Amino acid sequence: MSAGRWLGCGLICLLTAWVAWPGFSGTAAPGFVPPSVHAGAEAEPYLRSALVNAATPPRVHAASISALPDGRLFSVWFGGEREGSTDVKVFAAYRETGALAWGEQHAIASPEQTTADTGMLVRKMGNPVAFVTPRGELWVTYVSVTMGGWATSHINLMRSPDLGRSWLPATRLVTSPFINLSTLVKGGPVFFDNGEIGVPVYHELAGKFAELLVLSDTGEMRRKIRMDHGHRTLQPVVLVEDAQRAIALMRDGAEHPPRAWRSETTDGGRSWSAPQLTNLPNPNSALAALRLDDGRLIAVANDTEDERLRLSLLVSEDRGAHWRAIHRFEDRQDFLGQDLALDQFRPLLAGDLAALGPGPMPAEVEANAEQALCRHGDTCSWQYDYPYLIRTDAGEFHLVYTWNRSFVRHLSFNRAWLESKL
Repeated sequence: MSAGRWLGCGLICLLTAWVAWPGFSGTAAPGFVPPSVHAGAEAEPYLRSALVNAATPPRVHAASISALPDGRLFSVWFGGEREGSTDVKVFAAYRETGALAWGEQHAIASPEQTTADTGMLVRKMGNPVAFVTPRGELWVTYVSVTMGGWATSHINLMRSPDLGRSWLPATRLVTSPFINLSTLVKGGPVFFDNGEIGVPVYHELAGKFAELLVLSDTGEMRRKIRMDHGHRTLQPVVLVEDAQRAIALMRDGAEHPPRAWRSETTDGGRSWSAPQLTNLPNPNSALAALRLDDGRLIAVANDTEDERLRLSLLVSEDRGAHWRAIHRFEDRQDFLGQDLALDQFRPLLAGDLAALGPGPMPAEVEANAEQALCRHGDTCSWQYDYPYLIRTDAGEFHLVYTWNRSFVRHLSFNRAWLESKL
């Protein structure tokens, strides 16, 4: 066969695969499942704190949290000697109904186990996201890397039919029919009225842009929807308004001055408007957000242009275009651009420990934070980032984030506390 015929046959095969792959089917997407309406404000406002993880391993990051149907909370994060090291595993813990402290952590995924489950070499892992599907299964998606950096990641899915007592083997999601690379996850899911599940993801290889993966209720890939093009948006958070409308907020990946991005859909997620900059400062860092019953939006973010020294609660009354801060969960912004000597840093850190609530021993917390925050053992800074925010059916809000690179902090508050800040 001539070279031209071989080329023609190859192009036909590629085109056939492209058309046949579920991500490029012509089937119209169904509508979103609108969020539930929650109970009114409670009489007594509260804001409670706890640390989720143990003191080992010393570095943790990218936590998420899910409310289980039986009333417990379930949180996942990744941890190891450092981000990106080959000893990193995905850890999980439960908080029993009515408890203040979290239970013992345990590893639910490792590079070795993911390699065995998927048949693909895995060298490092990160960004686990936990949620309960409409069928009542507990799912955890997480990224893995075979070679290179995070830009060459894949997404894996773990499913548990019994809320984490046992797990089916992890599967690797095929997000592209050709080079299945550079799909990462951070935000929580959205659900469709036919049982499908939308997973907000983002791409980093030769571009930075948000996408929405749509999976079946058993985890098969259905389609992939581009939410942006180019080199600017990461880590979308999708806020459903009704069956057809939703707003997406996105981490800034390139713009100067740095601001969070906003997009919207009016057709159930099939298409998205060109992202527009908001007034929310964003130093290329993750954010979290929810839609309240009255239509206002709240977000938790590093509302600064540089570094992650402050983590704020913000509100928007115009569907995410403009934001104002209503509370500071963490604030070391006065130290922007400064490196503290150990003798300056230690008293400030010691003053933080009492407010953290139940968790590891204070000496362990102090030692891990100092190791994570002090370069070369003599100059130190702070870091609060990667928030993840949910609201339970009972109306309680739960926030987890990385506290100084070394612990997952969990804050819970009710509508009465929130109303006192609005």
